[in-house]
Amino acid sequence: MPVFSHELETGISGAKFWASVKDHTAIFPKIMSEDIASMKFEQGAGELGSVRVTKFAPGSQVKEKLVGLQPQKLCVTWAEIEGGHLRHGFSKWIFSYQVVAIDDTKCKLKFNVEFDGGDLDNSEGFMEDTKRYLTKAFKALEQYLKQNPSTA
Repeated sequence: MPVFSHELETGISGAKFWASVKDHTAIFPKIMSEDIASMKFEQGAGELGSVRVTKFAPGSQVKEKLVGLQPQKLCVTWAEIEGGHLRHGFSKWIFSYQVVAIDDTKCKLKFNVEFDGGDLDNSEGFMEDTKRYLTKAFKALEQYLKQNPSTA
């Protein structure tokens, strides 16, 4: 199964970044309103097995299930179960990220995506688009956390 990775360094502590995970469904629609119309849990509230639905501004959506949650490793894993990349012929799209502290003021985000199926001739384009979007989203989260120090 193909896998791709992406890393992003931030100017936020690992502890603060990880603490924001619990509020992600409220934060991302605020900070990415041009892309994300809404994000909410359809089932559960952020525990393992929870299902969230993200509706994107242009009208598409993705339903994802929380399949991995390792607070001790600051790692979370979501599997798309409907919409999203699955609309493009992928039979599997699993996204995980881990928060790795660099020091008291910085952390690195390590992203991994496992996928199967889809148009493998165009998978490089999907990978690059995903990396750009992850950078945009998590840099926006970084800015939000810097501007709202009491958050998380």
